[in-house]
Amino acid sequence: MGNEIIIGDRLRQARLNKNISIDELQQKTKIQKRYLEAIESGNFEALPGAYYVRTFIRQYAEAVGENGDFLVDLYDGKDEIGSESRRAQPETVQGSRKALHEEKSRTRTTRDYLPVVLLGFIAFMIVGVIAYAAWQDRNSDPVISQTASSLQVDGSVTSEQEQEQSSEQESTESTETTSSSEEDEMEVSMEDSTQSQATIQVTDAEDPLELEITGKNDRAWVGVSVNGDYTLQETLQPGQIESTTIPESTENFVVTLGASANVDLEVNGQEVDFDDPDYEALQKNLNFEVTYQD
Repeated sequence: MGNEIIIGDRLRQARLNKNISIDELQQKTKIQKRYLEAIESGNFEALPGAYYVRTFIRQYAEAVGENGDFLVDLYDGKDEIGSESRRAQPETVQGSRKALHEEKSRTRTTRDYLPVVLLGFIAFMIVGVIAYAAWQDRNSDPVISQTASSLQVDGSVTSEQEQEQSSEQESTESTETTSSSEEDEMEVSMEDSTQSQATIQVTDAEDPLELEITGKNDRAWVGVSVNGDYTLQETLQPGQIESTTIPESTENFVVTLGASANVDLEVNGQEVDFDDPDYEALQKNLNFEVTYQD
């Protein structure tokens, strides 16, 4: 006894040299971690008994590549440091070389075979890809063997069909454009004209309406009222232009002209002809009736 510190330090150094953690060593030897730590610190009294001390020393030594029998003899006082090299004996090989090789082969772990398995899997995948490509080539042969004349006829028919469809589409678009422009055209006309009143009908108007009033010849007073409220009141000078926007969806409004001969009026850019040769161009109320595009 008395070599516990030496034994523990030697085992600990061997473990560190092999880069084995205490937790990994516990898994290898099945010895509780606290006992392994006790051995490394030389505290053998913490172990269950002398039998377990010798057993744990041998298991620890085997896991880290040390001579367990020598360390047990050292613990029992039968040997001392330095005598191990003097009494080292050649390792006895039991059985033939073939048997030894087979024994070592059986002890190989799955990790040793992993590169071989991966290489085999890669080779299998390459063979599979080549086989699939060859199968695709064989299946594509009938399509390639079609005659040139057949392809030419098909292409000709397709081209003619495309030309017919294009012509029909252009005709349809042209008809729709013409119909749309006809439907969208706004019309302005005067109805029921008298000396002081006139009804102006505006059909297919775009909402909202923009009025533009231009003065000419001489001064003229102008007023625009919607539902009795004036949106514009102005005395125009010759060449003066005023504009106003009629509120959306307004169907009726009134334009009052103080001297109608001195005013030009446009609705959404279209001129309003309110002159009546039967009456003198004096003060006149233009009652607008509007219908809008759907």
